[in-house]
Amino acid sequence: MESTRRLVVTAALGIALIALAGASDFVFGSFWAGHAMVTSLLAALLVLAVTVAVLNEALDGRDRRRWSVLAQYVLFQLVQAARATWMELVELIEQHKIESGSPEGLASAAALARDSASFAVATSAMLLDPKRRRILQEVMVAIAAHSRTVVVNWAAVMVGAGPYTEVFDRHVELQGHLDWISDILSHNEPTEHRTVAQTHLTRSSVAAEHAVALGSDDWLCEQIVITAALAVRLDYESRELGFRLVPMEWWAERSGRVAREYAGLSG
Repeated sequence: MESTRRLVVTAALGIALIALAGASDFVFGSFWAGHAMVTSLLAALLVLAVTVAVLNEALDGRDRRRWSVLAQYVLFQLVQAARATWMELVELIEQHKIESGSPEGLASAAALARDSASFAVATSAMLLDPKRRRILQEVMVAIAAHSRTVVVNWAAVMVGAGPYTEVFDRHVELQGHLDWISDILSHNEPTEHRTVAQTHLTRSSVAAEHAVALGSDDWLCEQIVITAALAVRLDYESRELGFRLVPMEWWAERSGRVAREYAGLSG
């Protein structure tokens, strides 16, 4: 893994420095011999510096491994929210039942959302169907609520997680699309299922300020197509990043080790 490579490189550099210091004795032998105290101090500082560097890298590697498991968990929560977004949209708009039990079934459905031109045509047709249009609003409100919970719950962790801040920002961007679509639909086309509290929250949202100007079918179609494509991209990119952090093989090895330890305790 990357942390192991960094540790090896750090140790190799330390050994190289010590070797160079030893070789310098043949070049500056008279100096070292005439300044025993300086030589001793420099040698001690060199060994200390190498030891500290190697030890810090080892500790950092351990911390990164611990953090990687947490980061993967958060990424997979975000993947679930993104995947729910595009799967629900594809099933409603394309009227295509997604086979979710295999990568092939998901990839086939994801291709529909990636084909922006065809998906836009299907979305426009869906918006002309009053029944499916009402379902769209219910779906968007539910997905936005779930995704918002995931984003809010893990914001404090991911914002300070340097390498993962950018991907988290993209999921927040997706959340913004979901909120605006659901709020504008709810404001312009309130259903009988809206509670008083939900109605007040919708009317007080920033999106509601622009509900009249942006609430056209053309705007909705464009935003839905963009949202579906972004959700697919984040689904696959975040999933790939998660498995780079902690491969499935690690989980299998970890599970086997825990099972053996448990068997030993039971025996």
